[in-house]
Amino acid sequence: MLRIHYSLESQLKDGIADIAAPEELSIQVRNLVLKTAKRKKVGFGSTIAEHPSQSGGAFHAAASGTVRDLDYHHLVIACGEGGDDAEPVNVASLQPGRELLRTLQELGIDIAVLSSRAETLVINGMNPEPGVSVAEQMLADEMENLEAGLDVACALIEPQRTILAVADASEYRLPGTTPQSIKAKYPNSLDALVVKAVTGEEFPSNAKIMSVMDLYALGRVVRTGLPVTETVMTIEGRNYRVPIGTPIRHLLSCLGIKAASGDTVVLGGSFRGEAVYSLDEGVRKGDYGMFVISSDAFPHVQDVSCINCGECVLNCPGRIQPNLISRYAEYEMFEMAEKHGLHSCFECGLCAFSCTMRRPLLQYIRFAKDQLRAAGRSEQA
Repeated sequence: MLRIHYSLESQLKDGIADIAAPEELSIQVRNLVLKTAKRKKVGFGSTIAEHPSQSGGAFHAAASGTVRDLDYHHLVIACGEGGDDAEPVNVASLQPGRELLRTLQELGIDIAVLSSRAETLVINGMNPEPGVSVAEQMLADEMENLEAGLDVACALIEPQRTILAVADASEYRLPGTTPQSIKAKYPNSLDALVVKAVTGEEFPSNAKIMSVMDLYALGRVVRTGLPVTETVMTIEGRNYRVPIGTPIRHLLSCLGIKAASGDTVVLGGSFRGEAVYSLDEGVRKGDYGMFVISSDAFPHVQDVSCINCGECVLNCPGRIQPNLISRYAEYEMFEMAEKHGLHSCFECGLCAFSCTMRRPLLQYIRFAKDQLRAAGRSEQA
């Protein structure tokens, strides 16, 4: 078995920098409920789509402009003169309850974790993946937003204790929380493993977890009264504030990064991120990193047969059999995939990263989960 220490340590460089405004925004709207139409003018912060679930946050325009193109997958806004900008909402004046939750959801916050009480609230302050330093950057520079987010989260969840999980040797603290150190090694930053490290239990019913990034978004919404229209991303070791929908091509141009033919551009982390199909694709809510991987850096992922070497099983923190589950998913035998622990998968990506044959194990697993969701079967984990 190959043992590699995937470090989550980071060396922060300066503060969070802003990215120049793009000429157009490309926003993924697949499976969302559209609230605009082609050729319609939209203002900054206006609602362009809603999430179909009861708790998912709405999506908003990160700039004024006109909807230039729209299909089942993408909505493109040509930035410029648009409709009326969104007016700030006095979120801070609302008392904990349904009205506050509904308002937060309308402003782009996923309210699932905020909708019920819990004995323990864990704030995950670990950097999510190797090479992504967004969590520590926010703990260093965004304390006002984090404190505002924590106040609202605690008012809704009413925890008896609140823990900040940070990397060992980290000196970052958050008032109102008790720090707890965790070894700075991936996949220790995954929510399920952080909760287990803090409480000693797997999936305890009386504990909830929020990432520092979620707390930051909540705090900005509360302080400004404006919706979520940006994300913070680590790109080549530095963190940037990026409007949602900014095309990858624009980011590469602004930062002077070259992506040659055959290279892979990944949105998200190096383990759990997704390769983009086109440089015209836009940054999504929840993207915290971007990587350009040279075509000769790794062997190509390919649809080949599993040789049952067992590396994926040995590296799996969920103690499941990714080799077996991925094969059931590959042949659309989803019930068998469920029976063998599909929903116990954390989607850490270690199985695919360590696969001897470079099979797309994580993609097969996500495919199975997506198909089951589309069929109306919710996850059981």
